[in-house]
Amino acid sequence: MKHLGVLKPDTLVTLLNWIGIPIVALYVGSMFVYPWFASDCTWRSVENVWDRWQSLNVGMLAFVSSITAFNIGRYNAEKQREREFMASKAFLPDALSGLASYFADSAVLLRKGWAASLGNSINTVLPIPPPDFKVVFRDCIRHADREVGEYLARILRRLQVHAARLAAFVDQQSDDTWVSPHQYNLVTYIYRLGELQAMVNRLFPFARGQEPLDASALTWEDFKDAYGILNFWIEDFRIDDTNNLEAFTKRALGRADSMDAKQAA
Repeated sequence: MKHLGVLKPDTLVTLLNWIGIPIVALYVGSMFVYPWFASDCTWRSVENVWDRWQSLNVGMLAFVSSITAFNIGRYNAEKQREREFMASKAFLPDALSGLASYFADSAVLLRKGWAASLGNSINTVLPIPPPDFKVVFRDCIRHADREVGEYLARILRRLQVHAARLAAFVDQQSDDTWVSPHQYNLVTYIYRLGELQAMVNRLFPFARGQEPLDASALTWEDFKDAYGILNFWIEDFRIDDTNNLEAFTKRALGRADSMDAKQAA
């Protein structure tokens, strides 16, 4: 069992409510209801009970005041968090639009990479992420509830991996020597870019205040829409008869579903 000193304030208030409310209910019944039935039902008898338990009454009054103050403090803190999140969320649609443009530039680079894998030599330019999206995401994560914060954090982690992969890919190329990329690696990069696009697609309606965030697992339809937005035509990305972008995506989704089922079990 955790020591109370390491419990979060919100958890401590919840614990006090679970313990304190039944105690207060028992106290009210014992001090204000039971004495009327356990005596001759006169005010003097009840007053004598209260006088006899005066120290307990003072202690309970202080206890109730403490619980009330803690709950008022938690309510005010929650309202402050909501206001701060609303202010941070106002910048989220613009940040997502910047990311969408970055994804489009990344898709152009990956399509060029696919053309290079077919024997065409091309020039590559590393796409640059929008400069302010990290600050917006950081502020939203700081003030959002747990589900929204975790969703935004997942996008940030995947963006870091995506940027590192693109940088490594461009570094392999030079004006004098062209290193033909492996098609399987490119399909992996395209899948991850499609995942980012699909996650951002779900985030747009929430950022605009149109509907709650859908943080459930992505589906093939989500990826199909994302590939269309990025101009990745599924029939163009085929390694062989059994390995193509659609088959790779569906296998990856199947593995993700299996992992989720194991964790739930």
